[in-house]
Amino acid sequence: MRKLGRQFHPRSLLTLVLTGYILVLLPLLMMIWHDYKTLSRFSVMVEDGSLRVLQDTRRAIELTSLSAEIERTLRRYAVLEQPNLLDRYQHQLDWYRKLLEEHREALPADAEYRALEEDLAWLEGLANLKSAKQNADSPRFIEIHRHSQDLEAATTAWVDDLVVEVKSRIGILQRELTWMSAMVAGLTLLLSLLFTYLIIHPVRQLENRILSLGAGGEPDRSRVEGPVELQVLGERLSWLHDRLQELEQQKYRFLRHVSHELKTPLACLREGADLLSEQIAGPLTADQQDICGMLTENSRRLQSLIERLLDFNRLSQQEAFERVPVPLGPVLAGLIDTYRLHLDAKQMQVVMPEEDFSVKGEPYRLGLILDNLFSNAVSYGAQGGTIWLRCRREGRQIVVEVANEGTPIPPADRHRIFEPFEQGSTRRQGLLKGSGIGLSVALESAHSLGGQLKLVDDSQADVCFRLKLEAC
Repeated sequence: MRKLGRQFHPRSLLTLVLTGYILVLLPLLMMIWHDYKTLSRFSVMVEDGSLRVLQDTRRAIELTSLSAEIERTLRRYAVLEQPNLLDRYQHQLDWYRKLLEEHREALPADAEYRALEEDLAWLEGLANLKSAKQNADSPRFIEIHRHSQDLEAATTAWVDDLVVEVKSRIGILQRELTWMSAMVAGLTLLLSLLFTYLIIHPVRQLENRILSLGAGGEPDRSRVEGPVELQVLGERLSWLHDRLQELEQQKYRFLRHVSHELKTPLACLREGADLLSEQIAGPLTADQQDICGMLTENSRRLQSLIERLLDFNRLSQQEAFERVPVPLGPVLAGLIDTYRLHLDAKQMQVVMPEEDFSVKGEPYRLGLILDNLFSNAVSYGAQGGTIWLRCRREGRQIVVEVANEGTPIPPADRHRIFEPFEQGSTRRQGLLKGSGIGLSVALESAHSLGGQLKLVDDSQADVCFRLKLEAC
């Protein structure tokens, strides 16, 4: 079917649809015409057969009745001796002969006809008064009547055979109509499937290209196998993909330039805030020291946001890397050291895993995943709550879970928290503020390492993120 679809390329969708309708209706119209002709033949056959049966049956009955009338007329003539009875007798013989000739043409029964011809010859020899008186009581009349009944019986048998033949022909016509209907139904079904394929196949091609476009992949650039309108639409999708790629590259370049441009003045701000905090320019009052602390803290926050934008930009461009064995213990311990001040500020406890494992990954991307998950646990965790860092082996994978006490993530937010620049309805607590790309960066990094990152339910914690990576 695919080969046939490639050979048959209608110029337009309208042409394809109209051609399909016409070709699907054509077998149906042919079947209707064939059925009409067959039913017409059947009707003529039944009508002619019925008329013939009726005529032959009536003629056979009339011959039998006429033979009895001839006998009565001859006997009356022999007794009454009236000339008009003789004329009537002669007329009845002529009519009997005529009917017999007509019956001979309709019904083949040679033995019966020969017997009746002999009977007629004998009856014609009685057309005088003397012969009539001598043979009025002849037993030959019984034979004549029996011969007429034999002809009537032969006619009845012939009618029965004719009825059987008509039934047989009706059965043949019925089988012919059945086969014709089955062939037309099969042909119509095949044509319907063919044109459905010719319409659906290019639509499926376009659907796959749209899905590939939405997933950010490279769409199929081959020519769409279908009408011109759908081919043009396929070319427009390829153009749209190229245009989106250009816009995506422009976005990445913009993020990279903006991030790098912000880092230089930010470094100056941090250096100035540090100099003021160290009172190199002179002693500071308590209020001035608080202001310097605010400058230092917000400059660090701004630097963290810029670094995350750079991470997001780098991951989005899918830079090449090599996976190597990475121990999880040092990475998790480094997270606690990094966020020690924030953990102390919120009086939070961290439960470390009892056993260390190594995964196949890239240190920088693995650090991004765990840093973003741990940062969220600190930011959204409850005051004085607990954070659990768990590691275990499941087959050929290592499962890492970062769980915390706090406000559970609402079901309405679960499907969008991994989207870039999306934040849930739950508000962060403490000094750390979010950019909305942390979980997106973590998910991209997990996929690039061949792993999985999901939000799962946990019986011990209110929020739990589960990371699965290949074990070494």
